[in-house]
Amino acid sequence: MSWLIPVRDGARWLGDAVQSALADSEADDEVVVVDDGSSDDPGRVLPRDRRVRLIRQPPLGIVAALEHGRREAAGPLLARLDCDDLVLPGRLAAQRPRFADPQVAAVGGRARAVAEEGEVPEGMRRYVEWVNQQDDPHRELLVESPMFHPATTLRASAVAAIGGYRAGPFPEDYDLFLRLASAGHRLENLPRDVLAWRDRPGRLTRTDPRYARPAFMPLKQAWLEAGPLATPRRVVLWGANRAGRPWLPWLLAAGHDVPFVIDLAPLSTRHGRPVRRPEVLVDAQLDVLLVAVGARGAREEIRGRIAAMRPDLVEGRSWFALA
Repeated sequence: MSWLIPVRDGARWLGDAVQSALADSEADDEVVVVDDGSSDDPGRVLPRDRRVRLIRQPPLGIVAALEHGRREAAGPLLARLDCDDLVLPGRLAAQRPRFADPQVAAVGGRARAVAEEGEVPEGMRRYVEWVNQQDDPHRELLVESPMFHPATTLRASAVAAIGGYRAGPFPEDYDLFLRLASAGHRLENLPRDVLAWRDRPGRLTRTDPRYARPAFMPLKQAWLEAGPLATPRRVVLWGANRAGRPWLPWLLAAGHDVPFVIDLAPLSTRHGRPVRRPEVLVDAQLDVLLVAVGARGAREEIRGRIAAMRPDLVEGRSWFALA
C-alpha cells in the first residue's frame, strides 16, 4: 500500500501528516511525498523512516504531482492524504478489506473538519456534514463530490486503467470519481471518521477556480452525455429555481424534449416550458427525470415522493439527483 501526499510549501504541517500516515501503516507500506517545487524544503521535516520516499519536481501543479507520485508508487492501493491533514487511527484497517471486492475502486470515509484559526465556516461545515452522510457515493454523484479526496484509498490498477488524474479547468478528484463510476467501478464511503480535515484560507479548494461550483458543471454534463442522455430523450426536470435554472437551457440546446418542469414555485413557464406541480409526475411519459434542487432536506423529501408516485423510476437509471 502506498500513501500519496503532494506538497507545495506545506512543511509547516507535512511532518505531522506523514507521522499520522506511518502510525496507521504496516511494515511493508510506503509513504510517497511529492514536492511540487516548494520553497520551504519539505524534506527537512520528514521523519527518518525507510518507508518514506521524497520525490521532487518543478512547480507543475497538484495534478502533475499526483500523477508523478502515482506512477512511482509501488503498492496496489493508493491512500490519498493532503499535507495539512491527519489520518485518524484505524483508517487503513477499515478500508483495506473492502478491496476484496474486485468491483470496488475507491473507499473513503467521514471527516472531522478542523479550523486552523477560529471556527470552520458554515459553508464548509455544511459540505462536510453532507459528505459524511454519503454512505453510497453513487446516489448523489451529480450533486457534488461525495467523497473527501484525502480520505480516499484507491485501487491503483483501476486508476491506471482510466488514465490516471487529468489536468483541466475542473476539480481533478471529482473528475476521477466520475470516470471510475462510468467505467463500472464501485465507490464506497465507510460510516466512520478516517480524516482530520484542516480548513484554512490558503487551501486550494478555497483559492483555485478549478474547485469553484461552475467548474463542476461541464463534468456533470459530460457524464450525462456519455450515459443516460447519450441520445435525445424525453426529459422532465424537477427544479425551476436556482439549482435547476442552468440545466433547462442545456437540455434544450442538446436536443432533448422537455415537455414541462416540476416545481412548487408559482411560476408559469421557464424557457417556454410550462411549470407544473409535482402531482403531474404520476401520469407523465418520460425517459429520464432529473431532480435539481438545493434546499436542505429537499432531495430526501422528493426521493420519498418519487417512490410513492412512480415506483417504476429507479434512481441511478431513470432518475438522477443533481445540482
